Amino acid sequence: MKVEAIIKIPVPELSLSDFILDKPFEVSKKPQGLSSQDCIISGVKLLPLQSASDHRGILTELITKRDAIIEEIVHVYQVLAKAGSRRAWIYHLQHSDRLAFTNGVFRIVLYDLRTKSPTYGVINIMVAGIQQPLYLEIPPCVVHGVHNMGNVDASYINMPTKFWDPLKPDKFRLHEKDPRVPFNFDL
Repeated sequence: MKVEAIIKIPVPELSLSDFILDKPFEVSKKPQGLSSQDCIISGVKLLPLQSASDHRGILTELITKRDAIIEEIVHVYQVLAKAGSRRAWIYHLQHSDRLAFTNGVFRIVLYDLRTKSPTYGVINIMVAGIQQPLYLEIPPCVVHGVHNMGNVDASYINMPTKFWDPLKPDKFRLHEKDPRVPFNFDL
């Protein structure tokens, strides 16, 4: 990248003290659309993402150490999902996915196939996106799929707990229509 120009101009009567501190926004801890009776798969973390909006648009926090201890950020990528597309079924053996859904309308399906898990056999289905921004942490060996339910392309962010190694990919796949997974995206 080349810097095109550096311009030094006199600063008119302006100082840092002339700026106004942002107003705080309300922080909610309860995941949207979930009740205390819901059986969330063991090890899965759900957190509604906090947004602040004004006439310019929306700012949404994705992950912060402010509320809890988190593993360090080692890899971040954005997935652009074509309208109606599905990414299913996958799981990771050694790392957790940390997904942030802030635009579009996505259906996320989780399936616990860990035989020693207290939630073995449980399926969780959730909808997230622009109307319900969500942080979702999916632990190793929990099968998952993501469906862009909208009519337009939309994206989400993944911040996995281990970096992607193209020579040793930690990703196991199964076709989305495999009848052994008791969920059908078409219904």
